[in-house]
Amino acid sequence: MRVEVVGHSDGFWNSYYGAKVLRVDRTKLRVRYEELVDEDYGEYTVEDIDLKHIRPYPPESFDINYRLTVGDDVDVYDRDGWWRGEVVFDELDDELMVYFSYMVGDDTEEFGTIPYDVVRIHQEVKQVGKGFAWSHVKIAGSK
Repeated sequence: MRVEVVGHSDGFWNSYYGAKVLRVDRTKLRVRYEELVDEDYGEYTVEDIDLKHIRPYPPESFDINYRLTVGDDVDVYDRDGWWRGEVVFDELDDELMVYFSYMVGDDTEEFGTIPYDVVRIHQEVKQVGKGFAWSHVKIAGSK
């Protein structure tokens, strides 16, 4: 099963990393990351993760016709994972200006000009019965 590990330690706040489930225990999953490589062994990192830091892998496309606009909550692919940010300017040809808060877990704020091809709409998930429902997030107070 493919999942995302939600960043939960310093340097990884507001990040999401794709992983494959290797084993299920009562409160943890053993996962192998899709992109993170253990530098000592040259293999994909394997880790035991608390269930509260795991979510299903989001759908590839929320709505292919949706145009990202100022105030949209997005994920930007960088450093082998997805980093959550907010679109703050959308009038560039092939790029968006994205604001990242708490990107490294120590109140750091960053802005970046990001090409569309590494941006996805941020989605939140809720369990509904035996399945999941995904929803797009719009930042409060935005246009």
